[in-house]
Amino acid sequence: MIPADQQLFLLLNADEDAHAWVIDAGRFLAVHAHWVLLALLAGMVLHRGKQHLLRPALAALLAMALGSVACELIGEVWDRPRPVERGLGHQHLAPGFGPSFPSSHATVYAAVAFSFLLAASCKAIGYVLLVLAGLVGFARVVIGFHYPLDIAAGMAIGGLAAAAAHALIARFWKRSG
Repeated sequence: MIPADQQLFLLLNADEDAHAWVIDAGRFLAVHAHWVLLALLAGMVLHRGKQHLLRPALAALLAMALGSVACELIGEVWDRPRPVERGLGHQHLAPGFGPSFPSSHATVYAAVAFSFLLAASCKAIGYVLLVLAGLVGFARVVIGFHYPLDIAAGMAIGGLAAAAAHALIARFWKRSG
């Protein structure tokens, strides 16, 4: 356990005296932000058209798969207990399953965000999605599911997965095109 990671977790994690809106917002972002993501992507399709989004959307799907596999493999090697399993902080949802490190939520949201950021024509939505990924990651610490390092590692894995997905898709597009 890295002491600074534990200290930052204890600083950011909402205790039992936290305002209800902090815990409610944390719960919503930690569990239901996929609806926000879906609404943002649907709005972009309606605003800009479908063809424009094909490559970044395919990259996002591939990046989510690559990132999720990476998380599973890392979790098998490094089974880091969640904070509540170590008696740290307060968990504001039913107990999570699986290892704490890395955060698969942070990985998936970052994979989607970076997939759009790496597409020259979709940078604006990419930045919006990156903010959403950051909020989801922050919320996962606030509600007690993850340490900050779990989130940072998940974001990094998501970014790497997006870069790999873009490279694979560009190679495929070049061959078929």
